[in-house]
Amino acid sequence: MKLLSKYNRINIPIIIVVLLISSVVYYSMLHVLLIHLVGHDLEIEEQEIRAFVKNNDSLPGASIYRDQQISFDTSLKEVPPRNFTTLINYDKGEGENELYRRLTFPIKVKNKVYQASVSKSQEEVEYLIKMIAYITLLIIVVLIGVLMIVNRFVLANLWKPFHSTLEQLKQFNISAKNKLQLKDTKITEFAELNETAVAMTDKVSNDYETLKSFTENASHEIQTPLAIMKMKLELLMQSENMNEVQMNCISALNEATDRLSRLNQSLLLLTKIDNSQFIDVENVDLSDLLLNHINNYEELASSKNISIKKNISPSVHVLANRSLMEILISNIMVNTIKHNYKNGWIEINVSGNILSVSNTGKKPSVNTNQLFERFKKSDSSSDSLGLGLAIVKKICDTCGFQVAYNYTEPMHTITFNFLKK
Repeated sequence: MKLLSKYNRINIPIIIVVLLISSVVYYSMLHVLLIHLVGHDLEIEEQEIRAFVKNNDSLPGASIYRDQQISFDTSLKEVPPRNFTTLINYDKGEGENELYRRLTFPIKVKNKVYQASVSKSQEEVEYLIKMIAYITLLIIVVLIGVLMIVNRFVLANLWKPFHSTLEQLKQFNISAKNKLQLKDTKITEFAELNETAVAMTDKVSNDYETLKSFTENASHEIQTPLAIMKMKLELLMQSENMNEVQMNCISALNEATDRLSRLNQSLLLLTKIDNSQFIDVENVDLSDLLLNHINNYEELASSKNISIKKNISPSVHVLANRSLMEILISNIMVNTIKHNYKNGWIEINVSGNILSVSNTGKKPSVNTNQLFERFKKSDSSSDSLGLGLAIVKKICDTCGFQVAYNYTEPMHTITFNFLKK
């Protein structure tokens, strides 16, 4: 869920509840105030009646109007105290009940106490209150609508710098050596985010360049003494004064040097792939590439009397880095020959986006899924480095391919799906 949607789901219901509660309180207070004003008008009438009695020593005449009534009751033996009441009277003219506010109070004329009643219609007040309530409700609806529009468009516009920064971070490529070009913004938080993002990517790029340089230099420096060691060992092996024990020791050292050299090259290759140094992509003719590599390895296969069956559809193309595809196919071919039986066979099938390579061989000593891990070998006694399939898996992950390894006695099958994940 997007932040703006989450904000709206929390903010708008809270605003609606607050506005509704405020409206109820506002309506109640307004109702009390207007009723109080009606009561104030009745008190003015009371003062006028008392002034008339004081000046004339007699009661004024009773009056009956649509919105106001004045009457005097002389039949009560006990006159109740002064009080306000609300009553409903039936209006014959209108044919409906109407609310009235009445003030009753005692008044003394010539030593005789009367009950005076002054009533005033509340219909105008109630109508006014209803109109104000409707207007208030309309204002609430309009306000909520405006808030939703503001949240949708104005706030969305405010978040544009953030989305722009996020998009550039998604497209950031550490190996492209391109610095982030973020838009200026007056929003402090987004400006700080941009500064942090630029600083972070610059540091990552610098660290990447340092690591890349170190890896290349270290590999070169290691490879040079290894080449010297191998050359010296080969010279010693050609010496005529060597006995069998010395020859065996030198031979073992030579094999260890070869293994160390291959290990160094494999780890360097994995590091280069990890560091995205193979970024150039082209339309590679997989069929042609496979046929070339099969021709290159036919002599090695013949040395173990391994037959190769080919079922390769012509002109199958894959969008990938050519160097990585050559390394992938080379590793697969070496594996299928190296871990095969004498007089075994290899079958290579290419159709559509699928490449499958099968070969005879011993049952693996570990789960086939683990063979893609570094230094995992199907046969612990093998002189293999355990990096061939790890390199294959890394290439597939880098290019977005899918790879699977299966064993059904006596066949090992590795399957590639070149359709992008």
